[in-house]
Amino acid sequence: MALAHLLVQHPQLTGLVWTVGEAPGVLSARQVAESGQGEIIDVCAAAMGGTVIRSVLNRGDDRQGVAQLVTSFDGVNVEAWASYPLPDDHGLTSADLRELFASRSLGELVCLPGGGDR
Repeated sequence: MALAHLLVQHPQLTGLVWTVGEAPGVLSARQVAESGQGEIIDVCAAAMGGTVIRSVLNRGDDRQGVAQLVTSFDGVNVEAWASYPLPDDHGLTSADLRELFASRSLGELVCLPGGGDR
């Protein structure tokens, strides 16, 4: 019932994938984004209260940002998180690179921004 109440009051939160009962007594939300900075979690905090914590995960050359919120709504514990790509040394995210290469023919050269001394 808390989820239904939350989404009626804050329809902008429907961009998250919500699960009920994955952890007993906890309402969970997640978003894996290809752009942005996890702003949907800021919207959650504005709607339910709490402080958003941001961190960075490194996976080889790929970096992911994570925005997390642990709060409560209507007496129910809520855990929400969003992950999003972070730019590499060249200022590009994996989504930027995918878009750059997807629009090119096989063998066509792609000029990437310079990386300083590299």
